[in-house]
Amino acid sequence: MATIHPTPREIEVRQMLAMLFGNDLTISEIEAIPTDGDSGNVAAVFISDDDNPVTACVCDMKFAAFAGAALTRIPVGGAEDAAESGELTENMIGNLHEVMNICSRLFMSGNSPHLRLDKLYAKMAEVPENALVMLDAIAGRLDLKVSIPGYGEGQIAFLST
Repeated sequence: MATIHPTPREIEVRQMLAMLFGNDLTISEIEAIPTDGDSGNVAAVFISDDDNPVTACVCDMKFAAFAGAALTRIPVGGAEDAAESGELTENMIGNLHEVMNICSRLFMSGNSPHLRLDKLYAKMAEVPENALVMLDAIAGRLDLKVSIPGYGEGQIAFLST
């Protein structure tokens, strides 16, 4: 099935994240990370102009904490504590929201419909049913391991419809 919203390519993700976190950032493709409600992962849900969920980014707690901390240089110790406890600070959540908002561009091309970040869910278990249904119907997927300089390594998945 063809995607309506393009699935980002590894090089595009690397370029986007390197602008945020520096050129020493490394990424590599990995096996699919869990997107179920029990995974403990974080989800950013993107919606169409008619407010329906159309794409998502799902990241593990390490990526969420490290990206959320690195954007405004929250000390690495705090990021490691958040990754281990599974509890992000308010600042980390706000920063990760901004990272996901920037990543929304990766799901658009010159001929794809517009989308926007709707909400960041700190736990997959909080994702609403209509977004979970969308996750079950994805047509494209890119799963990556990302090493954020000075912080550490986490995982993120870009899920396209």
